[in-house]
Amino acid sequence: MSTASNPPLILAEREQPFWGFAEVLLIGALFLPAVLAGAYAVQAGSEYLGVDGKKGVPLLAAESIGYAIVFLALRVLFARHGRPLFRSLAWVPGPFKPVHLIAVGISLAFATVLLGNILRVPNVSTPFDKLLNDPSSRIAIALFGVMIAPIVEELLFRGFLQPVMVDSLGVFPGILITSLLFGGLHLAQNAFIWQSGVLITFVGFVLGVVRHVSGSTRASAISHFSYNLLPFLVVVATGGPGGQK
Repeated sequence: MSTASNPPLILAEREQPFWGFAEVLLIGALFLPAVLAGAYAVQAGSEYLGVDGKKGVPLLAAESIGYAIVFLALRVLFARHGRPLFRSLAWVPGPFKPVHLIAVGISLAFATVLLGNILRVPNVSTPFDKLLNDPSSRIAIALFGVMIAPIVEELLFRGFLQPVMVDSLGVFPGILITSLLFGGLHLAQNAFIWQSGVLITFVGFVLGVVRHVSGSTRASAISHFSYNLLPFLVVVATGGPGGQK
């Protein structure tokens, strides 16, 4: 006798982004020069102020400048189509409750620990670990890793890249290739350890599934945030390495 008060929940609808591989290649080609420009600007400022440009705070500032350049380019690109930036990148409410998305992220953190033990990730010093020796760098990296990185990475990978891959190649191949690129981008900071690449690719795939079934990068960012939270709390508390960003 009851009637549904809300429309039925429909997951994983096919996306048809108004951008394609040409735009993806354009932004991809811009990414490295943007980060290098940020690094040059921060290095020049560090020399002027007498600050060590190789510590965490200057490096994060350089990375932030690079991201700002990329997002400015995306804004211009989308404005040419008359489309808003964040909504186009699916920064919209999703159908799942935040507590469920947080549970996904926490479960994913424990799953990567288990998988890391199975893969026997070697305990070697990485460029990322070396930054944690400085207390100010450690705190800055933790804050960036928890608050900024999940938003930026979800918008770029799951918001901008994944819809093109899924629309062109299908759901599973599209999410997988996006995840492989996501894992590959993080290899340098993990000393090119292949096991770390596998772990980050796995994390990217789960986040990609969350993004796809929810239709929301805001949803995948919440899971990404909660995945990063526990390891980076360990970073601040102990100064030890904190998992994969």
